[in-house]
Amino acid sequence: MRSRRGRIRDSLRAVSSAVEGTRAAAGDPAGQPDGTWSVSDLTAAVGETIQRAFPGEVWVRGEIIGYSVAASGHIYFNLIEPGSGNDRRGARMRVALFKGRQRLVNRDLAAAGGLTLDDGIEVRIRAEVEYYAGSGQVQLIMSGVDPHFTLGVLAADRERILAELAESGLLRRNAALPLPLVPLRVGLVTADGSAAHADFVHELRASGYAFEVLLCDARVQGVTAEADLVAALRTLGRAEVDVIAVVRGGGDRTDLLAFDLASVAKAIALCPLPVFCGIGHEIDTSVADQAAHTAAKTPTACAAALVAHVAAFDERLATARSVLRLLAERRLARPRAWLGEARLRLGHHTQRHCRTAAGKLAGARRSLQRSHAHVQRGTVSLRALRPRLERASARRLGTAKAQLRSASALVSAVAPERTLARGFSITRAADGSIVRDMPATGDTIVTETARARFASTVSAEASAPPGKPTTETADLRD
Repeated sequence: MRSRRGRIRDSLRAVSSAVEGTRAAAGDPAGQPDGTWSVSDLTAAVGETIQRAFPGEVWVRGEIIGYSVAASGHIYFNLIEPGSGNDRRGARMRVALFKGRQRLVNRDLAAAGGLTLDDGIEVRIRAEVEYYAGSGQVQLIMSGVDPHFTLGVLAADRERILAELAESGLLRRNAALPLPLVPLRVGLVTADGSAAHADFVHELRASGYAFEVLLCDARVQGVTAEADLVAALRTLGRAEVDVIAVVRGGGDRTDLLAFDLASVAKAIALCPLPVFCGIGHEIDTSVADQAAHTAAKTPTACAAALVAHVAAFDERLATARSVLRLLAERRLARPRAWLGEARLRLGHHTQRHCRTAAGKLAGARRSLQRSHAHVQRGTVSLRALRPRLERASARRLGTAKAQLRSASALVSAVAPERTLARGFSITRAADGSIVRDMPATGDTIVTETARARFASTVSAEASAPPGKPTTETADLRD
């Protein structure tokens, strides 16, 4: 096979020869002695030159970018050098796949296992090189495709990414993370409202367990799928969830290319939470599947794997509950027997004590009955003694009244008022005390008689009147 430089050299020679032939055939433009070309003549000459340089179809390989379908049904895209999508100055070639030629191309792609044309796919196509005067561009009119080339490139890229992940220790990193015993809080990465979303949530709800799903909407195919998937995984990695599920429904091989990208696989491997993948494929496994903690063939199977994990824990709980019940019954069997024996002994002991207490109660009842009869007899005796008691009380009361009258008469006879009425007086000091001794000169004294009360001032001690005994004078002062 000739080298790339040789093919380019041959193409330049063909173009140069075609240009010379075109000039010779066209001659100088009419009416333009200075050799100036009109636009129509120049575009016609360029088109004829390209046609002579590339008289037949050529095979071209490159990466698809700017894939679009026009309203007419025609498909347009650009081919660039693989990996140069961000280089605006890089080489690119416009490609047109007209609607009438799409059936054969799609047939070849389907026969190779369901490939489709899309952005980011590296392809090898068969096309005619054409100069389109309407836009002033050279373009390729596509007529065929080599699907095995695309499959080979995809397989090579896939193996390269897997080798890089394994070498860096990332391939099984997420699988080594411990899975929570009951992962009921699930972070879901998929397109909101998609069939994959509905199938996954339905399977969880049908389980009867209290799953909580936190959805992070992400495109799972197309130009933005890579950025969406990586961002969603990083966002849910910081959320309060137990596990993350990445799901997508079935599709062509090229529809699932995002899950073979190194960036998506690394985002899964470096996620701090276990990642479950449920990507709709039945034949091969994606790079994302191998980097994930657990991989399933469909979104429903992915949800079923989570349900099975929770159900296994539930079953272990049920088994542990049964074992605990059995152990408890064994432990309680002997105490239960002891309790039965104690209940029997207590019953016999209680019956014996009850019989003894019943006997004592009967004796107490008889004693109470005898006491009641004695009380009744005492009541009869009290009723008989009541008249005698009333008469004795009356006599005692009369005697006491007579004694009280005698004492009252005696008290009245010796009362101070009676003494004053007989002509005596009572002399008191200023503080109200009775004067018994000779007061001091200048003291004020108060003299009380039966009919008067007056004050005096002591000026001198007076001698007793003649003929009166001293003792009487003393009695008078008292």
